[in-house]
Amino acid sequence: MNPWTPLVVATLGWGSAAVLTRAILTSGISTFTLLPVRLGIATAILLGVSIFWKRFRGLDRREWARGTVLGVLALAVPNALFTMGLEELPVSLGGLLVALIPVATVGAAHFLVEGERFNPRSIPGLIVSLIGTAFLVGVGGNMEGVGNLWRGVGLSLIAVCLAGVGGALTRRFALEVGGDGLVIPQFTTATAVYILVMPLLSTTPITSIEPSAWVLLIALGSFATAVPFTAFIIAAQVNSAARLGIAGYVVPVIAVLLAVIFLGESLTASVVVGAILIIGGVVLIERSSRHVPVAGINTAR
Repeated sequence: MNPWTPLVVATLGWGSAAVLTRAILTSGISTFTLLPVRLGIATAILLGVSIFWKRFRGLDRREWARGTVLGVLALAVPNALFTMGLEELPVSLGGLLVALIPVATVGAAHFLVEGERFNPRSIPGLIVSLIGTAFLVGVGGNMEGVGNLWRGVGLSLIAVCLAGVGGALTRRFALEVGGDGLVIPQFTTATAVYILVMPLLSTTPITSIEPSAWVLLIALGSFATAVPFTAFIIAAQVNSAARLGIAGYVVPVIAVLLAVIFLGESLTASVVVGAILIIGGVVLIERSSRHVPVAGINTAR
């Protein structure tokens, strides 16, 4: 197998997630119908994969205990907040904010992962990425497709912080019990959380979902969630850490380009400048850090 193949599949899958999510939301499907369907489809696929690939079988009690924590903190809550943010923001804004997850992960790892302290050399990258965020937010009110700007940005940034904590915990737990066994517990827990809260929140009746929306939901749960997650684990076996890090830089760019092509969003000079600052800052931070976990499903938000 060409080592680039699984990495390209993972990057394209994650890059399409925000576009598919936005398309589903604008079709009238509520956030808390989208989320359990998406994760339910992904979990079913991953369970099927685990039948043939033993690495995904999380049967140990320690794996389930840690996977349950990750299912809530690293998957269910950040995903919900990101999706709610995309109710208000176009992908060209909301999708780029997701690029800040590695920055939050570096900060959280300082407190949660032994031996991974914040490096002062990361400060210039942090400043650049924050300037890029402030720039995008400053021009966001003039962008097409923006609803409540501050609600969308606020939800997205809270999600970034929580995803950073989740990324650091993922790194910590992976060092303790291994990462592969955390996959099924994490996805199963997140799906269960969404199903439990569905009756308490405003949802779209499953029976009222149009066939075209089901196509998008299935694509989101499979091609944009389960497939890239599995592909990235395969890619990690045959690629260097430096090459794997490319995914974190390219996913937001792909998301914006796909939004321009398929959702008709405008690629303005402001978006390009903001993207360069945010992604450039993230690159500087990662190069000055000893280890920054590449975000998995959290980048697909």
